[in-house]
Amino acid sequence: MVLRVLTYLNKKGKYILIVFAVLLVISLLVFPLVEITDERIDYLPDSSEAKQGLLILNTEFSDVLMTSGKVLIMNKDVTEILEIKEEIKKIPGVLTVVWIDDFVDLSTIPIEYVPLNILDNYYKDNKALFDITFADEIDSNVTKNAIKAIDELLQDDGGVGLTPRSVVGIASLAVIVALVIVILIIVIFTDSFIVSLLILITLGVAIGINLGTNIIFGKISDITFIASSVIQLAVSIDYCLVFMKKFKEARSINVDLDIAIPQAMYQSLKTILASSLTTIAGFLAIGVMKYRIGAELGLVLAKGVTLSLICVVLLLPILVRLCIKWIDKTTHRVIIPHFKFYQRWINQRVGIGVLVVLLIITGFSFYFQNQNKYTYSENQVEYTKLEKEIVDTFGEFNQLILIIPNNQPEKELELVQRLQTLDYLQSVTSLYTVISYGTPLDMVPPHVKAQFLSESHALIYVTFDVPKESERTFDTISNIRTISKEYFDTSYLTGESVIIYDSKLVIEKDYLYVLIASVIAIGLIVFLTFRKLVTPLLLLLVIETAIWVNMAIPYFQNIEFAFLGYILISSIQLGATIDYAIIMTDNYLKERLDNSPIVAAQKAFMSSIEAIFVSILALIIAGFSLTAMMEMDLIKQLGILIGRGTIISGLFSLFILPQLLVLFDKLIISKKHN
Repeated sequence: MVLRVLTYLNKKGKYILIVFAVLLVISLLVFPLVEITDERIDYLPDSSEAKQGLLILNTEFSDVLMTSGKVLIMNKDVTEILEIKEEIKKIPGVLTVVWIDDFVDLSTIPIEYVPLNILDNYYKDNKALFDITFADEIDSNVTKNAIKAIDELLQDDGGVGLTPRSVVGIASLAVIVALVIVILIIVIFTDSFIVSLLILITLGVAIGINLGTNIIFGKISDITFIASSVIQLAVSIDYCLVFMKKFKEARSINVDLDIAIPQAMYQSLKTILASSLTTIAGFLAIGVMKYRIGAELGLVLAKGVTLSLICVVLLLPILVRLCIKWIDKTTHRVIIPHFKFYQRWINQRVGIGVLVVLLIITGFSFYFQNQNKYTYSENQVEYTKLEKEIVDTFGEFNQLILIIPNNQPEKELELVQRLQTLDYLQSVTSLYTVISYGTPLDMVPPHVKAQFLSESHALIYVTFDVPKESERTFDTISNIRTISKEYFDTSYLTGESVIIYDSKLVIEKDYLYVLIASVIAIGLIVFLTFRKLVTPLLLLLVIETAIWVNMAIPYFQNIEFAFLGYILISSIQLGATIDYAIIMTDNYLKERLDNSPIVAAQKAFMSSIEAIFVSILALIIAGFSLTAMMEMDLIKQLGILIGRGTIISGLFSLFILPQLLVLFDKLIISKKHN
């Protein structure tokens, strides 16, 4: 029945080509309408206090959320600093520039007599620091030109720092570089240049349709945009290679394409389906995350692999039929290491030793990967030299915004006084630190009032000398929330560090759900594919151990990495690389029909190398290209984890799994194999 359906579909190739062409054109037309965002707050659950607070700021205090930064001026006296300030204010795109003269009259008060609580934030060690706000977003041309103009004005005597980063432009370049290198891998390691081209067309159509269908989300995160296309291409290559291998075998038996192509489609379907379904399941498991950025990435990747599966099953065979003459004319020798020396090591005695070593590695790696230290923001970037100069001189300037009801000024004043006792405090600014308490509100200048009051809420700006993310920062956030609840029934603390803190609270709960969902879903698919309980247990043992080894390495490197990356790699590596174990197992069962366990394992090892080796190379290149090109910590780390994890999973699947298949042969094979 399945064979008849596949034969029918292959004969209707003209219509299928038209359908794919139309879908691709539509997808490419709508893709520019998909917004790419780096707003992490959108992905927090609605219960997040930081998200609720930011919503209030957006609706009631929109002017407060302008793009801001710092301008450092060195080696200038006060007169020169004031002149520079006036020049910067005239630059298009600059909204405000704040310095000491906005608080005290420097024409009558010498700078050495300025109160220290003001002076230390704006002038220290013969360096001045301006607070600057821009009229547009950080990645707009207006703001970029304004920053460039300020840097040119100051030259070696300072510049702009501590502004938000935009990573989408760099991300586009990283994706292009990764895709180009993966394309070269496909060309080198397939046996026909035309086959390489057909594989790229097939997966290119799948990727294009996936990008366009992201319109269903309205917008996607920059993380999803950066990672999805490269990972989709890399994990889908082995589906194409499996089909082409089966086609070559079918054609060696029957040269009639009407018979050989449907036979290849049918014979490859089980392996491709099992491989793709486990990958899809791994990605869908990420979809259970409450932190929606991970869920979004998982859904986009699952959708992409589904489209790759459809394209490989339906589109690639049609392209092969159309180009068969050119395929035959452009064949070339493939240089792939076959590791023939390892065949003689595949036997039961070695298998027992391998199992013991594997279990030891499993225990140690599981323990040490649990000892890692994590970060919880995915958009951290290293300070520039100028920014480091600012932080070393003036501190971190980590500003939080506390939102409270505006109808209880007595409590607000008490709260401000309480906050002024906190450690690492740089400043607390509210309406009643700017004007005298008791001043009638109608006497307060409108532009001042707009910074602190709306009809319903009042703002308190609290600035600390703490990093954007650290235990000290998180303790400070927790303390502020506890203190504010003592004075007001409802209050909202928000700011970049608070968003990170709330992300931490959500992400830590997500890990267990993702792990359970991915293991159960993939284990069930493997069980339904091979119909033996021991098979999914063996495959999961091999790949999960590879994952834990991958995750234990940062402990020995004594480095911190993003916890979100830990969650994502747990599912991505499992879903993407269990394909290797499935290919090896499927080949073993086929060879076992006519051979002893040891011979079957040896032949399975040799016949699996091409598909596994090329896929490994593609994923390694995809991962390490992202690491080399990106600034964003999460993507750099995720690239390393994908590349290194692929190597470990590939080595385990090639060199450990065949030994285990021989060792557990009696529990794996069905009666028909005997």
